[in-house]
Amino acid sequence: MTRLTFLAFSLLLSTLSFAQHYSGYLNIKDFGARGDSATLNTTAIQSAIDSAAAQGGGTVTVPPGVYLSGTIFLKDNTTLDVQSGAKILGSPNIEDYAIMTWGHNKDRQPRHLIVGKDARNIAIIGGGTIDGNGPAFWEDFDPAEDPQWKMAKPLKISPMVEIQDCQDVRIKDVLLLTGGGWTLHLYDSDRIQVQGVKIINDLFAPNGDGIDISGCHDVTISDCIIKTCDDAICLKTMVDTRDCKRVTVTNCVIECSCAALKIGNETFRDIKQVTFSNSVIYGSSRAFAIYAESAGTVEDIVVDNIITDSRAPLLYNRPIHLSLYLPEPGAGGRNGDWMHQEKKQYDYEGRKPRLRNVTITNFHAKTGGRILMTAGDGYAIENLTLRNVNLTYPWIEDPVPHVDEVTSSQFAPVKRAAKVAKAAIVTENIHNFVLDNVMINWPETEEVPADWQFPKKIANGTLKAFYPTRTEARQAELKVLYGRGLKNAILNTPLAKSSDGQQPYYDLEDCEVINQ
Repeated sequence: MTRLTFLAFSLLLSTLSFAQHYSGYLNIKDFGARGDSATLNTTAIQSAIDSAAAQGGGTVTVPPGVYLSGTIFLKDNTTLDVQSGAKILGSPNIEDYAIMTWGHNKDRQPRHLIVGKDARNIAIIGGGTIDGNGPAFWEDFDPAEDPQWKMAKPLKISPMVEIQDCQDVRIKDVLLLTGGGWTLHLYDSDRIQVQGVKIINDLFAPNGDGIDISGCHDVTISDCIIKTCDDAICLKTMVDTRDCKRVTVTNCVIECSCAALKIGNETFRDIKQVTFSNSVIYGSSRAFAIYAESAGTVEDIVVDNIITDSRAPLLYNRPIHLSLYLPEPGAGGRNGDWMHQEKKQYDYEGRKPRLRNVTITNFHAKTGGRILMTAGDGYAIENLTLRNVNLTYPWIEDPVPHVDEVTSSQFAPVKRAAKVAKAAIVTENIHNFVLDNVMINWPETEEVPADWQFPKKIANGTLKAFYPTRTEARQAELKVLYGRGLKNAILNTPLAKSSDGQQPYYDLEDCEVINQ
């Protein structure tokens, strides 16, 4: 290379570097960041974001390395690009995080790793990692002595990423690792796209939700891979949020110890116009659940093309669970307490929750448990359709043992008779109900298959461990349907029969079936 050519090449590189820095691309290392996993980089990263915002917007690049940090605030028109090989690692020191003015319970605390607040046109992108350093905020754990659930310290980083009162948000292609509690919280924000994100949490992390959508409008979540303990994707309306509407979730793969696709328990305001589709869910206690248990209306919900299995070490797994009722004061549980503690913030007096216009189609599940769809006395689920449902039972779990020890509010229904009903599909108080083309494949072996046996099981609502001793595949015999209080029901299940082939297929009382 001639000297003249070398000088020209050097000038070109210098020009490109200058253009990258001053045309909206800023490297956090230019602001003093060090990717050595030891230096606290909060100020350096924030300075880069502030500089980008000051020039009207830009992309802040996090190059390969491990960057320890406390709270980072996104600003208008800024993109945080965490490149492949780069990791933002949450500081294990609680004092390194800003204390926000929100947060009112153990899940929603006022400290976060990344915050977007009142921001417009923000993004988190790249092939790198945001690691919440969750174990730093958990209590010591002895797997030999404790149930699988891990416990959090009183102060933790939850949610890890908090997007609040923002518009036009993109979160794409990043890996989010276990935080102290919730992972990604979308709150009262509009026009959000979450695409190609991986969330990998400990399967027994405390309150380790994947994505929580609270009071948001116009949200798309697609092409995500999520492994987590608590709810994987959950829509809520809390006492301090707006309603939630126009949300679609599609093309995801989920492993989840609790509910994979969920609406509620907090439904203080309306949730409507929601679709879940084209997803594979495995190792999940509940693939799809709605808990309409506050004071809002949940309506216009479509679930389609779901493949799932409930091979999880929990008692009473159920592939679908719908619940409608309003807990009484002092009932305990999430809403039994919050509804009445928060009445000054939200006047729910005289309002009842409603659940209506729900369609579930093309749903294939391997499970040992039952589908539960119930409403409390004085309530009715309205306009519910299940069509093209295929249930395959490697084994049948007896619903009676331990039922009184599972005290979680998420193990409704209210009536004990429904909790212990021996039927593949348990229904109570549903008006305008269509059950069409259900196929049930009962156990083909005499013992529980080896990969469905767990030496220790746990249950929501208790820290007790359970040690099952029964290994026979048919621990109970189930009918096809248990129904109480069904009105205007169409039951079309000619290919489904009871597990022993002898019992009546249906157990119905106080039901109006219009095609019989």
